Order: sequence, then structure tokens, then C-alpha cells
Amino acid sequence: MSQVKWKISLLFALITLTIFFSLLLSGDKFIESNGNATNATAVAGVSSENQVTYLINRLETGDRETRLNSIAELGKFGKLAANALIERIENVESIEAGNSSSGEIKSYMLLALLETGDERAESTLSGNFEENGASNRTAADEAGKQSQGEVPKDIMQAIETKDKAMRESLARSLNMEYGNDTDILEEALKAEEQNSTLYTSFALSKIDPEEPGNETEKLLNALKSENGYVRVAAAMALGQEKEKAATDPLLKMLTRDYPLAKYSASMALGELGDEKAVDTLMMELKNNEKDYIRSSIAVSLGKLEAEEAVPYLIERLRDSKASVRSNAALTLGRMGNESAVEPLIDVLASGKEAEGRRKDNLNANADVRKSVVLALGGIGGPKATETLTGVLTDDGEMVEVRVAAASALGNIGSPEAVSTLKMVFDNQTMNMGIRNGALLALGKTKNQEAAGFFIKKLADKDFGVSAREALINMGEPAVEPLIENLKTEDLKIKDETALILIEIGDPRAVEPLIQAYQ
Repeated sequence: MSQVKWKISLLFALITLTIFFSLLLSGDKFIESNGNATNATAVAGVSSENQVTYLINRLETGDRETRLNSIAELGKFGKLAANALIERIENVESIEAGNSSSGEIKSYMLLALLETGDERAESTLSGNFEENGASNRTAADEAGKQSQGEVPKDIMQAIETKDKAMRESLARSLNMEYGNDTDILEEALKAEEQNSTLYTSFALSKIDPEEPGNETEKLLNALKSENGYVRVAAAMALGQEKEKAATDPLLKMLTRDYPLAKYSASMALGELGDEKAVDTLMMELKNNEKDYIRSSIAVSLGKLEAEEAVPYLIERLRDSKASVRSNAALTLGRMGNESAVEPLIDVLASGKEAEGRRKDNLNANADVRKSVVLALGGIGGPKATETLTGVLTDDGEMVEVRVAAASALGNIGSPEAVSTLKMVFDNQTMNMGIRNGALLALGKTKNQEAAGFFIKKLADKDFGVSAREALINMGEPAVEPLIENLKTEDLKIKDETALILIEIGDPRAVEPLIQAYQ
């Protein structure tokens, strides 16, 4: 008899455990359902209040996907979830401290609050737009704002790449001449981020510690050291420190010293920002026999924003070395002087094969051609746009040059440029690298037509993510087309559109967002 009771008790315990685990699993299942509204409210025996509490707890412990799914489910509980959402939105900075996805989490919570229909959604949304919208719009507007003299990002990146290559070239030359004696100096030259500390410590380590004067005075004296690599280190240190007292001695180095010291002086003078150096730099650009020094001077004149150097730079488009032509072109693009457009177009034309021959083989060099098309994008105008369109659509042109042409058209951002980029992207027979280049270039424009193009791509499985990022980066010009898109009957696209508007943070979107989710 006792055995029967024992078996009945065991069976009852197993049934109880089975029911418990079934409830637990069903509670997890509704979280993983990616937005199935019936799951969120059909958990047997679990009250809505407890489900909200459960979802809030998942925000504390879940991974990114779990947290976003939990936020989406909270929106379906209406006003019951609104208090919890508002509390977390108001304290998101402290709650999400150190979390790289905190901005995304906040955007999803604002969308969920809209879905609850709570009357406080409008004031909460307005407050967040007021707080974050201005900085978001400023950041978006800064990207590629040529109309106010901003240098396109791709030109600056190309120049930075040239800078790094020149420093590495100097490091290799020092190694060949001095061997292990310059290891620390070479390390400083090759560093991604330039810092005067390494240059300074190296130069001072070669100087008598008893020598009088402060650090700057010692570095200025080091420019006259008998040791060549000490002069190089001192020049680079003073350039990074933007010590204008070094201008005259650096100019003497540039005109009188041995080649490696001249090389470092030409780079340092560009960092100093002293206009007094311009005349000497222009003469050295014209007459210096070393191509690597001419290349460096071309870049330095751009850093000094020396408009009077434009004719000298245009002349260097016919230099005997491709590297000098390339650097001169990039600097002309950085300056944005329209007088350079025709000479730059001539470089492209003379490097193209016609009737089995080229007028100028150096201008067929890929680096030269890429630099020229980027420069044309930096200057802009109808002639530049027409030429870049020709390069982008020329099947005989190198792919990397055509991708650069797409980027350049994106910098110009005119209706004609946008039309060309859209045509290229929509051409499915086109090289995929070129199509992607056109897509990225469209993302740089501040054009409502381009915004409409990206809105249509939000549902595209291949390009939807890129379209979303492009619209956020566009900022203000994308707001009106996005507001119009809130009327879509596709709920997923509607939510995506709302999230983008929340990310942009433009106050014009507040009322349309509230209306869209009433």
C-alpha cells in the first residue's frame, strides 16, 4: 500500500514539474517570436503586469537581439508599459552607461512608446529631439558640406594616405643611411597618429642634458645639429607642435640641407601654418630636383591654403613623376579653385588611349587618375560633373577610377550628379563594385530626390541597411520624404521609417509620428 502511495506522489510531482516548465518555456517563446502580438498576451496564467515586468527584466540581462525584441513587445501592451518605457528613456544615459548600442536602444524605446498610444509620447519625443536632434543634424550637415568650403572627406583621406606614405618613405631612407641608430625615430614616423612626444624625446636624447634652454629652445638648436637624423627629428617635433619660431630655420633646412633633412622640413612647414613659408615652398616646388620633396611640398601648400600657389600646382600636373602629379591634383581639389578644372580635365583626356596611342603615358597611371577625379569632385561645377559622368560610365576606364568618379559625383551632389549615380546603381549589368560605389556616393548627397531613392530601397534585402544609414546621414533633407513614407501600409517599413526619423531627431517629425501611431 505504501508503495502505491509513493508512486502516486511521484507521478503528481512529475506532472507539477511538467506544467511548470511548460509555462516557463511559453513565457520565453513569446519573447523570441519577433513581434507576434498574440504570443505577447496569450501566456496562460500570466498577468499582463507580470509580462511587462518580465520584459523589463529582459532589458537588463538579454543580448542586443533579445533586448530589441523585448522593447518591441512592450509597445503592444499599451499604457500598461508606458511608465516603464518613459522611466528608462529618461534615464537611458545612466542605465546604458558604457553600452555601445545605447543610442539604438533608446530609439527603439521611443518607437515602442509611440506604439503604446500614451499621451505623454509627444512631450517625451519632443524633449529627446530637442536634446539630441541639433547635434545629430549638425553632424550630418557637416559631412560633405562643400557649399561652405568644407573639403570632401575622400580628398582628406587620400591626402592623409599620402602623408603616411611620405613619412614611411623617410623612415626607410633613414634606416638605409643610419641603420639601427634611428629605430625610435622610424617608429615615430610610421605611427598612424602623429605625436610630437616621440620625436622630441628622440631628439633630446641625442643632446647634452646640460645644454641650457627649455624644450623648445633645445629643439630649435637641434635643427643645427651636426647629426642629420637629429635635425630630422627636431623638424618633425617642431612641426607637430606648430612652433612658428621654427619657420625660418626650417626654410633654411629646405633650401640648404641634405635631401632627407629637406624632406622633413617640407613636411614640418605644412604643419606649422605659417604663411611666411609659402614663397619659398612655391619656388622649391618648381625647382627642387627630388620628386619626393616636390610631392611633400604640394601637400604642404594645401595645408597652408596658399591660393597663390595654384598656378605652381597646375604646372606640376605636368611633372616628370606620377606621384607629384597625383599630390598636386589632390591639393588643387582641396583648394577648390575653379581655374584648375580645365587642366585637370586635360590630364584625364591625355591619359586615355586614342587610335592606339596616348598623348601622355604618366596620365594613364591609376593613382594620378583617381586623384584627378577626386579633385574635380572637390571643385565641382557643370564641366567637372560632365567629365566625371563620362569617367563613371566609360567601360574602358579602370574600375578603381570609376569608383572614385562616383564618390566625386556624390561630393558635388547636384541633380545631374544624383541622376547619373541612380542610373549607374540601377544598371544591374554594371560591375558590382561600381554599383556599390554609386550607392555610397548617393548617400553623401543632400538631395531630396536621392532621399526618395533610398526610401524605396528600405525593403531591399541587399541594400536596405545601406539605405537606412544613408538616410540618417542625409539628415534634414530626408525628413519630408520620410514623413510622407509614414503613410505606407507596410507596417515593417513604417516602423523602419519612424526609427530613422527618431535617429535624425528633427522636430518637424514629432506630430506626424504621433499621428501615424494613434
